[in-house]
Amino acid sequence: MTIQEKKKLTLRVNTRLIKQAKAYAAKHNTSVSQLIEVFFYHLGEADEAEHTPLVRQLTGLLPADLNVKETYRAYLEEKYGR
Repeated sequence: MTIQEKKKLTLRVNTRLIKQAKAYAAKHNTSVSQLIEVFFYHLGEADEAEHTPLVRQLTGLLPADLNVKETYRAYLEEKYGR
């Protein structure tokens, strides 16, 4: 992301959400403005990409041939002894 001229934007947001956003920003050593800027930046990417950054990051972690339903069923049978 390149540094460009910044303008002020006024938003109306639920008070509880503002408190949560400020706490999150403080915990992650950033500002609410920076959080919003990054969110808006990724909105532009969403038009170009089929998936969000998180989905792209998680893609490929599981084998393509994994049968989730059968694997889970086997896990439950082993756990509960059916």
